[in-house]
Amino acid sequence: MSARVAMVTGVAGFVGSHLVERLLDEDYEVHGMDIADAATSHNLDDVRDREGFHYTRLDIRDAEAVRAWYRPEADVLFHLASIVGVRYYMEDPLALVDIVVGGTRNLLGLAAEHDTRLLFSSTSEIYGKNPAVPWAEDADRVLGPTSVDRWSYSSSKAVCEHMIYGMSRVKDLRFSIVRFFNVYGPRQNPIYVVSQSVYKALRGEPPLLYDTGQQTRCFTYVEDVIDGILAAATQPDALGEVFNLGNDRESTMAEAVAEVCKAAGIEAPPLVFDTEKEYGAVYEDIPRRIPGVEKARKVLGWQATTSLADGVRQTVEWAREHPWYLADRG
Repeated sequence: MSARVAMVTGVAGFVGSHLVERLLDEDYEVHGMDIADAATSHNLDDVRDREGFHYTRLDIRDAEAVRAWYRPEADVLFHLASIVGVRYYMEDPLALVDIVVGGTRNLLGLAAEHDTRLLFSSTSEIYGKNPAVPWAEDADRVLGPTSVDRWSYSSSKAVCEHMIYGMSRVKDLRFSIVRFFNVYGPRQNPIYVVSQSVYKALRGEPPLLYDTGQQTRCFTYVEDVIDGILAAATQPDALGEVFNLGNDRESTMAEAVAEVCKAAGIEAPPLVFDTEKEYGAVYEDIPRRIPGVEKARKVLGWQATTSLADGVRQTVEWAREHPWYLADRG
């Protein structure tokens, strides 16, 4: 029998599916939950039938279902369930708030009640458009108006962080928080810069370049992020702390698209995607997004080691080997 037990919300998602693979490899018994159908979720193909993996399909907004799923004996709760992707939270910001804030609230009381260590996955969107990059974990949040739906995700995750800190002070909740910076890799939904470019390039379609393509990001390969998650969830010095998990190398969107085209062996110029025309006033872009990584390096002994070129190459190779990923998504 496995010595350690973990719960993972959002286990059928991109990061969640990579995390459960690693946990099983490290001899955890994993109790995962998601709203997806496990039988048809390709993200779970490699773990669905593995010994030690238990899956429950439920809606995290359903408090009674969450309580029934919860495992009091678990050593750690990895809370990854969320709505991700600018398009989705602009389309339905109310559902975003219900899932991110309401779903997290359903879990916090249980974690405090059973003294379960919590790892909460937050986001670089927390910092908004603060121009003073790189962002340390205690940097100010600078957001646009509430009429711009783009900021609903940042605000929802921030409310969750406030709740977690509050529960820590009032109920002695044991927690760590990680903020992801532009994670990419195999299995990621092709609605992001790298994944969408891989999807389109391997289908013989020109990738999209958002606006000028000069916006910068620090792209972080998923396996590096999994290393950081596990360190933050298990190391004693990480308790009560928040960490940026991101690559410290800044790249433009245009450079990321060019890396994909190079790895895929295509020379087609990208199509320009005009966000003002497509999204209108509910969207506002962030010109630069750079993490301060000193804290993660010092406390966790963690840093992202995969270059953008190597990570993109591995992602392209994986996509070529998995035809389901490149199928028409309607």
